[in-house]
Amino acid sequence: MDCAAIHRLRLKEAFGDMQKFQDVTCDAELLAELFEWTTRGVIFIYDDEEAGHSVFVADTRGLGSDKTLRVLNTDHKDLFLWHIDGVMYRKGSKCDCAFISDNYIGFVEFKANAANNSDEAIKANYEKATMQLKHTIDDVIKRCRNAGIDVMASTMVEAYAVFNPTVPRHNAYQKKTAAKFLMETDGIPLYFKNSAEI
Repeated sequence: MDCAAIHRLRLKEAFGDMQKFQDVTCDAELLAELFEWTTRGVIFIYDDEEAGHSVFVADTRGLGSDKTLRVLNTDHKDLFLWHIDGVMYRKGSKCDCAFISDNYIGFVEFKANAANNSDEAIKANYEKATMQLKHTIDDVIKRCRNAGIDVMASTMVEAYAVFNPTVPRHNAYQKKTAAKFLMETDGIPLYFKNSAEI
């Protein structure tokens, strides 16, 4: 395991005011609670309610594709899953997690409990997901900048909102939300899908 992707972002320094990072004295301790690690070619991120945070899983049997994000890691890079919501922050205040490789970070918010209800309810779920992603990304970028790292200049940053499949896809509101997110984050794309490639 090579934790260079985490060290490059200086996350320990950036989040030095948080006890969970203060307690880290070696790479192995990063994996105790804050991160998971894999080099698998295909891995899934699952929004695990029982664990209280997102986790890596090898397959989606019995889980439901609406609660997972498939990550294709064809070069078998060191890939880290950063437990954010419910571990680093109070539950529901930030996005669920982020996955990190050598020059990439993808932020993820699961809205698997969102259903195809009224237009207002769907729009509210889109708004909540994008707000949680934006708040998390803003916080990480600001903290890393204070630690001497320009995330936007050194890393490809993407955002994923994973919705229940009953929520309409590729509608005008979804496209408008993604365009607004791109402008408000200085160029970070927002995808409404349950797959990613690093």
